[in-house]
Amino acid sequence: MRLFDSHSHLQDAKFGDEVPGVIERAKAAGVCGILVCGYDAESNRRALEIAASHEGIYPAVGFHPDVAKDVTPELLGELDALAANDAVVAIGEIGLDFHWYNSPEADQRRVLDAQLEIALRHRKPVSVHSRKAEHAVIDHLAPFAEKARAAGFAPGVLHCFGGTVEQAKRYAELGFLVSLACVVTYPKNDEARRIAAELPLESLLIETDSPYLPPQGRRGQRNEPAYVLAAAEAIASARSLPVAVVAEETTRNAERLFRVGAAAPAGVE
Repeated sequence: MRLFDSHSHLQDAKFGDEVPGVIERAKAAGVCGILVCGYDAESNRRALEIAASHEGIYPAVGFHPDVAKDVTPELLGELDALAANDAVVAIGEIGLDFHWYNSPEADQRRVLDAQLEIALRHRKPVSVHSRKAEHAVIDHLAPFAEKARAAGFAPGVLHCFGGTVEQAKRYAELGFLVSLACVVTYPKNDEARRIAAELPLESLLIETDSPYLPPQGRRGQRNEPAYVLAAAEAIASARSLPVAVVAEETTRNAERLFRVGAAAPAGVE
């Protein structure tokens, strides 16, 4: 059984010097691919370093909406240069956060638009953070998706999706994938299980968002990519499918989106 953790933060301080062991445990659990997402300049650099040192680890680079107020044109220029690196498979995580508002809305929207332009320029999909902003971020993502499809690449993924099933279906119609994290295992998260049941399987990814949001049986502990199986199991239960089917299909979805692994088109590493 193959699994793909489509969103993690292995560069987080909570992992420290344990990253090699964490990756080995993930591989032992059947994880064949891990996307490591940046969120600021330092984490972008570390994502690239970790990916360069370990097979099956893929870097994404971007500025999280929380840091948008501090993102200068110079930093955006540095991101543009990183995006040109063939090793980088996505721009992320980027988006809007209307829960914490650690950056003003105007700055969040400015930096999001700038990063979408970078993604278009380099034909890279985006990994989108949207917290209590699903109604707003679509105004930025819908025109981006149209341009991405015209340029011949899939627009990206709504990571750790926390909206409604109706919103998820709208994003899927635009060509985005919707990623369900291990929070789909939480007893009160019926909406995530509705999404798991009602969205086409070809529109779904799974993730850990590690070291955050561990599955129900590990609440209070550090999450890690090996535990992405819990998300696959919850989706399988919601759809009345074997977990191996969900694991394989979401892995193929991730490989197609990021153009890596077995599902990569000819000529793409």
